[in-house]
Amino acid sequence: MERKITLFLSLFLFVSFLLPATFAEAQLPSYAKWGKTAIEETTKKYPDQQVTDYRYDGKVFISDVREQYNFEFTMKTENGTSREIRAYVLVNPKTEQLINVLYDEIEEF
Repeated sequence: MERKITLFLSLFLFVSFLLPATFAEAQLPSYAKWGKTAIEETTKKYPDQQVTDYRYDGKVFISDVREQYNFEFTMKTENGTSREIRAYVLVNPKTEQLINVLYDEIEEF
């Protein structure tokens, strides 16, 4: 009986050490919600192109009611050409509401 209790306690301690690490790895980054929005809005704006690469370029604090999340996408057309698009997602951090999504097409030199 004592052996079963020791085994149970050992197993319990082992699992309890693993849970916090597993939980921390499962959390999404703070920009993930707005990255998803950026992808959705970009594919609406450029329906004939596919997002092939995605990069988060940081957040800009504008005011108490406006923040900007910056993303850069590589878009590929049906004929195989690709180009870079920057998407700026403006949000109200107090209400978590989308304000606007703006775009810059990056020209290569």
